[in-house]
Amino acid sequence: MSSTIRNPQSRIGLRRPFAALAVAGLVCAAAPAQAALVNMQNFNSLADFTLNGVTKTINTGGAGVIGPNVGDQRVLRLTNDYGQSGSAFLTNPFSLASDASFSSYFEFQFTNQGGGGADGIVFTVQTVANTAGGGGGGIGYDGLAPSIGVEFDNWNNGSCDGNNDNHAGIDLSGSVCSVVRADTLPAQLDSGSIFHAWVDYNGATDTLEVRLALNDTRPATALMTYSVDLVQLLGTTDAFIGFTSGTGAATADHDIRRWVFDGSYNPVVDPTNPGTGTVPEPGSLALLVAGLGALGARRRKA
Repeated sequence: MSSTIRNPQSRIGLRRPFAALAVAGLVCAAAPAQAALVNMQNFNSLADFTLNGVTKTINTGGAGVIGPNVGDQRVLRLTNDYGQSGSAFLTNPFSLASDASFSSYFEFQFTNQGGGGADGIVFTVQTVANTAGGGGGGIGYDGLAPSIGVEFDNWNNGSCDGNNDNHAGIDLSGSVCSVVRADTLPAQLDSGSIFHAWVDYNGATDTLEVRLALNDTRPATALMTYSVDLVQLLGTTDAFIGFTSGTGAATADHDIRRWVFDGSYNPVVDPTNPGTGTVPEPGSLALLVAGLGALGARRRKA
């Protein structure tokens, strides 16, 4: 504001540095936006999501539903009845360019089971935001290609599931026959317990790690590890991050209770207070710092 610049000569001397800073700002604005941090301690607003399938009809009014426990805030409910498929993805893409990495933490719960409880959820990275895959044993993920998913599956669909009705797995390109599977979990997924999951991807080493616990203390040891180049797998640097779920002849309320997503390899150790807001990409941030540096140098010269 002009009222903050008292000396007319100072205003003239600052004009060019401000112009340089403005150019840097325009470059920042032109660069693809990169969310450095998604911090959803509740789902009182779903404004950042694209909801698909039954998930769109369950979560109405731009918000999630009240959770199943006393004192719960709103949760993202993916499915709530028999024979369903649904998903929720961040509407804005996440860039995997330059060996980008991410760290994700989410809290989930399966309640109100019917027919034995099924079929689970899948944390999914794919190339679009507006699709859901097959229901039932497909867990809302079947047929989503190219993609990678981390499933938490509470139904035995035969050999692809290791004949196990309580397992986790890493899935590729819409297939629920996991390339890596964990057959022993901390508790039964359909017990009503609240689970805490961590999915960390190191783009420099092409390593994906998955952890699971019954509290929000991140385990030292990974439940599953898989080597994968996500850019090569997806065929693009633009990725859409979210969750899928499906039910068939058995059902459950599949809830995501909170979610933290950090757009760097920075494993979440304090999910309650991971930080807030977003910051520019490293390249954009460098331009901004350069503009501020030019401003400081010109002021010292003046």
